Amino acid sequence: MSFVKVATAGEVPAGAMKHVEIGETEICVVNVNGTFYAIGDRCGHENARLSRGSLTGTIVTCPMHASQFDLTSGKLMSGPVLELEGLKEMFTGCPEKVKEKVGQMFAGIADEQRLIKTYDMPIYPVKKEGSDILVDPKGTP
Repeated sequence: MSFVKVATAGEVPAGAMKHVEIGETEICVVNVNGTFYAIGDRCGHENARLSRGSLTGTIVTCPMHASQFDLTSGKLMSGPVLELEGLKEMFTGCPEKVKEKVGQMFAGIADEQRLIKTYDMPIYPVKKEGSDILVDPKGTP
């Protein structure tokens, strides 16, 4: 394994996520109560940065469509969420014809979104040496 220093522990406090790049590989480094994980930082649904999402335990939620991935395995746990609820309220002042067309447009987008496969995420070995966080960018097989 070829580990590379990507951060110090102080740069990724408990409950935080950090985007790092090793060459062309984008990685999300996560601290869950002092245990560090590394997962691909581009969502397996539409490529949003997971590091800009949220963290609950060892589950990271994508900020774009709320797909959820397990940091320990990279497996997709749920999602994506493609809700249109509340959309009509955003256009209450518009003519009825505009609301109808906008509603049709967003319904079409949601239908297309549902056809996009969401892939599991790669995970990467992590180790801590002193205060340094190191990641092997080759990932796990």
